[in-house]
Amino acid sequence: MSNVERLQQAGLIQIHHPLTDAEIQSVNQLSPAEIDALISVRVKLGDEFFQRKVQDGDSHRMGTLLL
Repeated sequence: MSNVERLQQAGLIQIHHPLTDAEIQSVNQLSPAEIDALISVRVKLGDEFFQRKVQDGDSHRMGTLLL
């Protein structure tokens, strides 16, 4: 599974906001430890935090990763 797929599965990258080729390349260059850390932050902040950001119109910024 690619880094992009892992982050999509974790809810950090919104599928309905496609990444550019450059963003995909950047994400896929992250180490497994970096991906794990991003997912950990997502889990610790929780669904409510991310749902609120999506509803407030920040989904592209917050949901498309914390790049």
